[in-house]
Amino acid sequence: MTTIDNSVINDLGLGANRQQEVDRNKIGQDQFLKLMTTQLQNQDPFKPMENGEFLGQIAQFSTVSGIQDLQKSFSSFSTSMIPNQGLQAASLINRQVLVPSDVMPLNENGMTGAVDVPAPATNVRVSVFDAAGQLVNNFDLGAMGPGVSRYTWDGTLADGTRAPSGQYKVAVSAVVGGENLALQHFADLPVESITFGKDSSEINVNVRGLGSRSFSDILQIS
Repeated sequence: MTTIDNSVINDLGLGANRQQEVDRNKIGQDQFLKLMTTQLQNQDPFKPMENGEFLGQIAQFSTVSGIQDLQKSFSSFSTSMIPNQGLQAASLINRQVLVPSDVMPLNENGMTGAVDVPAPATNVRVSVFDAAGQLVNNFDLGAMGPGVSRYTWDGTLADGTRAPSGQYKVAVSAVVGGENLALQHFADLPVESITFGKDSSEINVNVRGLGSRSFSDILQIS
């Protein structure tokens, strides 16, 4: 059995006196090479280490070390991007953004939303429901080409009266290629403020009438 004198271990900084100061699971490259050299010097002459085994241990250490360095680099890069993202998010305050939402606030100015049409549609219909799930109104936007299109509803009902202010649920459908499809709906509302997550890596925007939304949820800015 190959043995290594305790004095050699202490000289490498790996002895018992250093266990409280150095993480047991981490050794530097210099320590690793010294340990490998010591291992070669103290190996059993009748069972010497194979060259392939020796090179394999070095390659394994280099790979692990390289991955750790790469992880540190990405972590540093990610951290450096946070202030820039914060400045970009701050510039959105009081600007209109499109965010996915099937809930819309109706106020004295009505409400403005948008639909994402995947292909030319012969007709697009918007249906508005109250908090109890009852249909309040529906109206046609007509034919639309592919892409994102905005619309505005002033809150007027079919009988000419106006719907009370509050939160409403919106569903959008379209006739595409002869089939009736449900479309994704977006709210078109201003950003009131921004907030950061607990670790400062997540940026959220507070959208008027909807509350906090992830910065990544924003589809368009106007």
